[in-house]
Amino acid sequence: MILEGLTKLLSTDFEIVGAVTDGQALLEAAKIHRPQLVIVDISMPGIDGLEAARRLRDSVPEARVLVLSFHTEPFWVRAAFEAGAHGYLPKTAVSTEIETAVREVLQGNCYVSPTVAHAVLDRPRPEPEAVRRNEAPRPVPCGALTSREVRIIHLVGKGLSNKKIADELGLSVATVRTHLNRVYKKVGAESRLELALYAVQSGEAVM
Repeated sequence: MILEGLTKLLSTDFEIVGAVTDGQALLEAAKIHRPQLVIVDISMPGIDGLEAARRLRDSVPEARVLVLSFHTEPFWVRAAFEAGAHGYLPKTAVSTEIETAVREVLQGNCYVSPTVAHAVLDRPRPEPEAVRRNEAPRPVPCGALTSREVRIIHLVGKGLSNKKIADELGLSVATVRTHLNRVYKKVGAESRLELALYAVQSGEAVM
């Protein structure tokens, strides 16, 4: 419903070149249509919005990214901009603010909704314990990790793509995907974002 409503709202003044429901479809559509602006949801199925934003920097560098998400905590806003976003809106934003954000980002500016800006700008960056306790519960491991799996988690935590991880470890991309599938099951992560958070929480991102 949100996707349909957003498309209807913006189609009056903007050309909508595509509307998709998962991260992989978003990346494929962006490569084909080369849009000026891509709106992503952090919690997209498959490839989450933050990973999609990172990949768009390489595949469609001219596209600007606006995040629309239920997550309004400072941690998520910072993570979005670190991933390459140019704007951040809560899904509770009214239509006039969404239109304003789209125009600002298209004009080369950054936009953060007033509903989250105060907390992001004025509140100190949370310590790792605060992130673990309040904003990103650590997945419960359900199997022993091999040394290679630990290394892959470390590289995911650093933000590397599967291709870059493969190059780093001297593996094929397919082999990296196989290891990642096993890792997801072992640590209880359902997306790359959760795995990256697991890496930070367990210390693997700073090895």
